[in-house]
Amino acid sequence: MGSDGTLCVKYPPRDSTLKVIGFFGHNVTLPCRYDTQTHGVLSFCWGRGMVPRSKCSDTIVSSLDGALLFRESPRYQLRGSVTDGDVSLTILGAQWSDAGVYGCRLEIPGWFNDEKVNTHLEMEEEILTTSVTKNVEVGDSTLDIFAIKTAVLYLYL
Repeated sequence: MGSDGTLCVKYPPRDSTLKVIGFFGHNVTLPCRYDTQTHGVLSFCWGRGMVPRSKCSDTIVSSLDGALLFRESPRYQLRGSVTDGDVSLTILGAQWSDAGVYGCRLEIPGWFNDEKVNTHLEMEEEILTTSVTKNVEVGDSTLDIFAIKTAVLYLYL
């Protein structure tokens, strides 16, 4: 606590929890980033479930110094610039079964330095909106403005 009673929090936290909402059948990205200027290119892993004390639980993607070592499925993609610290996980064509907790571990050298990001993925049905367009042919371009306003008003009734 600060002298004025405010709570001081180190930013960004070493361990964080996020919530992401994905839409069934669409790609969804779970964020995980770090500063390469501070740490260089790091090893990392993604797993299903909360990040444990070491490594990742149920590993789905792993990397050694930025080079991909393992990917459980081609649906799991790293579309960011890994060498720039963007190791966000994109799940292609997300399914209901993809809902749950995912953990990203950034392996920072030294004891107990790793950063962990736990992400709760919730899946929802996409709400579709449709647009209806009517085409009106006007044969005589000399229509007066009243006739045009009437035609437009008719389309919206």
